[in-house]
Amino acid sequence: MFEKVLLPIDFSEQSLMMLDCVAELRQFGSEEVVIIHVTQKDGKMTDEQMRIVRDMRGRLEEQGFKTRFSSIEGDPVSIIVDVAEKESVTLVAMASSGKGRTREFLLGSTSFGVIRRTAKPILLNKLEVIEDGGKTRVRKTCEFLFRTALVPIDLSTCTARMKDTLDHLSRKGLKNVVLLHVIESTKYGVKDDKRFSEVKAKMEELKEDLQSEDFVVSTHVHYGTPAYNILEVSREVEASLIIIGRSGKSFLKGLAIGSTSEEVIRRATVPLLVISC
Repeated sequence: MFEKVLLPIDFSEQSLMMLDCVAELRQFGSEEVVIIHVTQKDGKMTDEQMRIVRDMRGRLEEQGFKTRFSSIEGDPVSIIVDVAEKESVTLVAMASSGKGRTREFLLGSTSFGVIRRTAKPILLNKLEVIEDGGKTRVRKTCEFLFRTALVPIDLSTCTARMKDTLDHLSRKGLKNVVLLHVIESTKYGVKDDKRFSEVKAKMEELKEDLQSEDFVVSTHVHYGTPAYNILEVSREVEASLIIIGRSGKSFLKGLAIGSTSEEVIRRATVPLLVISC
């Protein structure tokens, strides 16, 4: 599923730390990493940047990955999307700097641009910049990336795609999954016992389909606003990853502004695996 990974870097600390996340994917079937750097017009890489790339490739190759590197001039979003298609990658691994919602929306975001324009699965790491002893550093979040995955389930056509993803990850080593469905308060009443019963039955059925001796699955059914509940549950269960589906309901491709997926991706504090349905 993640055999060929595209890793865009801009030499920020966040993008370079994605190397640790990509290394975690080796046990989940990743075999090749294509590293790209998008330059501005007439931009040239420095000797230090070339050294960093050599070190990155060396570390990955020591772990059994095949690697390639390209430096390409152009618009970052367009280049990343084009390379992902031409290389037939099965995953794009990107860093997000964790900017505030308003600032990120006004400035534009490479990660969101890519999410909206590609159907490829995307591993997005929310690498937070924090102050430590008067200095700033980036908080690592890739350790035990697949320890506990929170998986919002909307019980639509996306459910089958999410199930296939979980089947693959469970065979490769994912141990703990929390399935969550939020009954939307704008569509159903809190006393709608029929809807609650239907949802619980479907969630239990999905749990039984996924459960195995080495794979623990739990289910949660909440009532209210989907994005808010997803983010709250991610904190309550100490999720190391949120696996979220996105449908094709956008003005471009893949993600609608103001959608539940968009809200969760912007506000989550843990890495996300975004799956196109």
